[in-house]
Parts: sequence; structure tokens; C-alpha cells
Amino acid sequence: MIIAHKTRIAKRPVENKAVLCEAYDYPKKVSFSRGMRVELDNAVMIFISGTASVNEEGRSVHAGDVGAQSRRTFRNIAALLESEGADWHDVVRTTCYLADFRNYDAFNEVRNRFYEEQELDPLPASTCIEARLCRPELMVEIEAVAIVPRGRGSVSEPETAEYPRSCI
Repeated sequence: MIIAHKTRIAKRPVENKAVLCEAYDYPKKVSFSRGMRVELDNAVMIFISGTASVNEEGRSVHAGDVGAQSRRTFRNIAALLESEGADWHDVVRTTCYLADFRNYDAFNEVRNRFYEEQELDPLPASTCIEARLCRPELMVEIEAVAIVPRGRGSVSEPETAEYPRSCI
């Protein structure tokens, strides 16, 4: 059976190159988007891919410091959300990956402080998993899902900003 017309949900990638580069800009091809904005009837869902302590040039930062890596990861996710007119109050779920679960207490201390600073109530649903991450120096990676009312648009990037053309 051939279907002449397929109706699809509107979607587009989420990015904020001022904070972190796109995976597809890496010299060695990596096939994923930093996030995806999905338009529904009365709401928009924002899916943030696993995000770590990576800078705007695609380099891992804060090797060996789980606290600093956690803070940078939360900052990167906040910037991706901001690019879509969202913030941590819109996050309904996170999945947190730790390279070594012995770092859970240090990670959780940063997460608790970050959530308190954001004045989140209620807190997002969350799962924390020990996993091998994509780079040996990375200790923390977090995925997030946010839901915002339809009509809350993305924030356009400043025209004068200079962004890296490729990541290392």
C-alpha cells in the first residue's frame, strides 16, 4: 500500500552555538542534534540530548572535577532551553549518567544546589544511571525533557555573535 501523504508533527533542532557546538560540526561525524523541539496542539516538547561538560569549541572541560563538570552540564542545558524560550521550570524529566557512581554524592550536591538556586518546585522526575560515557574524561552527562505552552517561541541568536565554524 502506498500512502500519498504523510502527516508529521512539526519539529526542528535545538541549538545554542554560543555555549556549545553542534555534534555534526565535529571533525569526526556524529549524527545527532543537541536537542529537538516538537510542536504539539497546545504544547511544545523540548528534548535535550545527552549533554556534558563541553565548551563552545566542542572540547571537554574540567577533566577530573565532577562538581565543575556537573555545573557546566547544567549551564549547557540551561542555555539550550533558553534558546527555545524555556528554562529549568519547564523541565519535567532528566536522565543523569555518571561514569562512576562513587561520584553520586558530589554530583547530587551540585544538582541540589542548582535546583535550589532555580527555585524548582516540583523537581523534575529523574533517573540516575552509571554508564560509560562517550569520552573517557567526561564524568557526567544529562538528558532533559521540557514542556512549554505552544506559542512560547525560541530566542533568536544575536546577529553579531561569532560562533565557531567547527569543533575539535
